[in-house]
Amino acid sequence: MDPARIFDEAMALPPEQRRELAERLLDSVQEPSSPEIEEAQYQEVLRRLRDIEEGKEELIPWEQVHAELLAQIARHNP
Repeated sequence: MDPARIFDEAMALPPEQRRELAERLLDSVQEPSSPEIEEAQYQEVLRRLRDIEEGKEELIPWEQVHAELLAQIARHNP
């Protein structure tokens, strides 16, 4: 199997099929997370939700975030 040939054949696929192939390849080499890590991530999500519900955190509308990101990009790419 020649990786260069496989790459060339993959590049001939439509974008959505290339994306699916890339995801499947990444999934095949990524290490599964441990139950401890998954539990810690779950607890962090719960903590953040509580903070939002209790008014400790303020949500920012996507439109505002998007506009701020575009402004930052424009400042860095004159």
